[in-house]
Amino acid sequence: MNDPTEDPVWRLHREALERVPASPPQPPAPYTIPYTQLPEGHPDSPTATEWNFYRRTVGRLLAEGHEGKWLLIRGEEIVGIWATLAEADAVRQERFLGQPVLLKQILAQEPILRIGYNRLCRN
Repeated sequence: MNDPTEDPVWRLHREALERVPASPPQPPAPYTIPYTQLPEGHPDSPTATEWNFYRRTVGRLLAEGHEGKWLLIRGEEIVGIWATLAEADAVRQERFLGQPVLLKQILAQEPILRIGYNRLCRN
């Protein structure tokens, strides 16, 4: 048994290495919905007007190539579009501090945010 390929320990080691994937598994993609299926804003929300305006204009903004940029909406008016959140937020703080505005990234696929649930702990 001088040949290491015949040794059962070496054979098992080689087989185990062959089963290891070349790259680590990717995390699952977040749940998303297309922008065409965005729900209407709740009437009691302070930004319902801005949200509904965004829903109506997001298709045009995507067609113009603004995906990934940040949008600031006040009422039914686009205040501006910026490349980064920091730039858009600086304008929001300077001009609209304390006022209801919508600061939103323009996305074709909107992430679905899951905020957990209450669970009773019975001891």
